[in-house]
Amino acid sequence: MKMLSTPQTMPARRARIAAILASRTVSSQHELGQLLLAEGVSVTQTTLSRDLESIGAIKQTDAAGQPRYVLATTGSSLGSNSDLMGRIVAEVLIGAEAAQNIAVLHTPPGAAHYLAGTLDRSGSADVIGTVAGDDTVLVVTRNSKAAVDLCTRLLRLAERTGVARQTTAISDLPQRRSS
Repeated sequence: MKMLSTPQTMPARRARIAAILASRTVSSQHELGQLLLAEGVSVTQTTLSRDLESIGAIKQTDAAGQPRYVLATTGSSLGSNSDLMGRIVAEVLIGAEAAQNIAVLHTPPGAAHYLAGTLDRSGSADVIGTVAGDDTVLVVTRNSKAAVDLCTRLLRLAERTGVARQTTAISDLPQRRSS
């Protein structure tokens, strides 16, 4: 018997659908329904159709001419819409530090949830989840290298846009944050 790691709720199901679409090629709703069923999630075609629409999945033709479902915000390590990600990161990222498998991201007061939500929807395979406070986002990653890589990518993305307020060096040395 397979132990469930997620609840059987609509948000959990939609998150699982997004994860499946981000990690593999799915060419039909029937195929997606079978993949979900193999994980113990049973859905009707109508529900699956609503879920796909809700998460922004669209059917496109890939380079080989085969149809597949894709998410508008996935495709690379931080989403295929790098202009949008860059703008958001540049608007709110003040600093980033890696601590073991956690990326600690600093934002202005009140902006942490905005950045966390953007990262949650990015489709990055290394991001397990985020926890947002008022001005800090904790991003749990798969390992310490992924945390360092995420911080590095976000800082570079913010710097490329030219409007980042401050960056925090990423190193093995302890970092201190001034308030």
